[in-house]
Amino acid sequence: MGQLFEELKRRNVLRVAIAYLVATWLVLQVADIVLEIIAAPAWVAQVFLLLFALGLPFVLIFSWAYELTAEGLKREKDVDRSKSITSRTGRKLDMVTIGMLVAVLLFVGLERTYFSRPASDTVTQSTQMDQNSIAVLAFEDLSPGRDQAYFAEGLSEELLNVLAQVPDLKVAGRTSSFAFRGQNKSLQEIGELLSVAHILEGSVRKSGNRIRVTAQLVSANDGFHLLSETYERELSDVFALQDEIAQSISDALLTEIIGTDAIAKARTTDPEAYELYLMARPRIHTRDLEDMREASSMLDRALEIDPLYAPALAQKALVTSLLSDALGSYGDIPAEEARPIAERFVEQALALDDDLAEAHAVKGLLLYDQYKDEEAIASLQRALELNPTMSDAANWLSSAYSGVNRNRESREILEEIVKRDPTYGPALGNLAQEYTRTSDFDRLDALISRVSRILGENDEILQARGTVSLMRGETAAAIRDLQQVYDENPYATVNQLWYGFALLNIGDYETLLDVGLPEHRMGAFARLGRMDLARRIMVSLDVHTGYPQRVVANVGLMLNRDRASQEFIDFIEERFGSKEALLSDHPVDIDWRAGYAPALAYAYLQTDDEKSFREMLEVARMALDKQRDEGTDNWVLHFGEAQYAVLTGDIEGAILRLQRAIEGGLRYPNGFDGPMFDSLRSEPRFIKLEQQLAALIDAERTKLGMSPYRPFPQNQIRKRPSR
Repeated sequence: MGQLFEELKRRNVLRVAIAYLVATWLVLQVADIVLEIIAAPAWVAQVFLLLFALGLPFVLIFSWAYELTAEGLKREKDVDRSKSITSRTGRKLDMVTIGMLVAVLLFVGLERTYFSRPASDTVTQSTQMDQNSIAVLAFEDLSPGRDQAYFAEGLSEELLNVLAQVPDLKVAGRTSSFAFRGQNKSLQEIGELLSVAHILEGSVRKSGNRIRVTAQLVSANDGFHLLSETYERELSDVFALQDEIAQSISDALLTEIIGTDAIAKARTTDPEAYELYLMARPRIHTRDLEDMREASSMLDRALEIDPLYAPALAQKALVTSLLSDALGSYGDIPAEEARPIAERFVEQALALDDDLAEAHAVKGLLLYDQYKDEEAIASLQRALELNPTMSDAANWLSSAYSGVNRNRESREILEEIVKRDPTYGPALGNLAQEYTRTSDFDRLDALISRVSRILGENDEILQARGTVSLMRGETAAAIRDLQQVYDENPYATVNQLWYGFALLNIGDYETLLDVGLPEHRMGAFARLGRMDLARRIMVSLDVHTGYPQRVVANVGLMLNRDRASQEFIDFIEERFGSKEALLSDHPVDIDWRAGYAPALAYAYLQTDDEKSFREMLEVARMALDKQRDEGTDNWVLHFGEAQYAVLTGDIEGAILRLQRAIEGGLRYPNGFDGPMFDSLRSEPRFIKLEQQLAALIDAERTKLGMSPYRPFPQNQIRKRPSR
């Protein structure tokens, strides 16, 4: 053994090992900082470590078998011992190792000086983690066929909802808690990412009519098990099982920390109906069209077994609404058909159980879709009183607040949702839009980075990133991301909206004919010189669901460009009765910029209706001021200010606002070439701005392999460029 050790020393194997380990440590520390800066997934660092670990045996074998000589590298057995220079090589290795150790010391000093988190930040972070907080992870399916994942997830969600009703206990949102399924993250890391002090995890094994549930309540900070129990029952006793698990958690955690044992009892039904209900809910959460259709069928079967099971009725109402073609939904059932069906289901659910949070939430959503914002707010607030962790209800409440111009409250709710449930896609997307409204791009980048640490790159991340790219003027990057999201779920109206808006921004009207919302396709036909087809779509537009303000603005843009301003005014009177009714039912001040007000003001100006022109100008001014008071600051607002300025004859103000809009990210070819700006056509500064905008749009088109943008001649449809 002693001879082997001496030979290892002579051949410098030990020196090589030490040098390799020091070099590995140094590289990993540098990589750790770089990977954190670029928000790389955790597995990247793990790959680095694995590669270095695998490399060590090869390095040692190589240093044993080969020797560096004056003539170069040779196999050790071919070297004359009398001419060996291993001692000289060893001294060089010592110098290299010492040099790397000095680098290590310098690195440690630099890291602590420039990269480490200040102590105050660490203290703040730890104090933000409420000790009265818990995340319920999706229980693992250990059934023989591994075919009960939806059942296991549904049971986990029921436990989460029970805990959410406990006063003073903060429960992480379902979406984020379940996002860690299948990920190789420690409970401590999950606790840090979700800002919770405790984690409930477990497994479900279902075989025939027997169910076995293992539940573990763990301290996220140190991994200490506060509870570890196994429960086995007949499936018919699943409700008693839920109650027993929840009460056990109460005994282990709640009574000790919070001082309460107020655990709600599970609502009972037929076991088969309950199993179908549990399997339907996770499918609805996916917002995938086929999953939701399958969930709808499962709920139908559950209600055939127990027509009076209120939770199933509430979920049936929700999935019916989500399968409609209303803006924000994901299906193709006409909204006017789906809504009354959903309303009947939700009213039945509330008649059976007025304390059912999900029923109040769905009722609020249906009221919001009918622009009954105040009634929607009352229902949604009631839902959150019953279940404070219901991210759907909170997100819909945020939208309802926005509908009545309570934008700051709307934003606060979204920020609270994302703090508690960071991977909940709808709130992430809505908050991304809110941050782009105020140009808080740094905050939005940080939000996307945080969520991507949990999810990686999924549709929610792509949607948020595409939104921010679009508002920054990076249209090509936005289209790449938003197209992926659209391709994944082309029925989702939100996907159609944002992808369509991106295509408008780059002037790709041919693609827009296939993928956009109806008003997008209308505008695309108009830009391609097919006003007959554009008007055909206009006649069929539904202006009472979705987002009428945007529809009206697009109709006005098209008809004013076609020198048909009187037709636009007639459209308003036919569809809404009068401009006063339009302003009352769908006020412009909930939209960015001034919504449809400038287009309608211009129409009245062209038809010599001075009184109505002045009224709409006043509406536009109030809307713009309201947006500015609410913190709006982006190119959309600047463009609205430019429209107002040119309508009031303020040439200087219009030029200034257009310049600021371009600097802020305006890449909208439809923006400058409308008749509203005809009074600026001979102005040299305006001509320069047009050229600047065209160059910026062409630069983005080039990135997608598209030819330069030019206005299309009448009645000519170009061949779609390849991508």
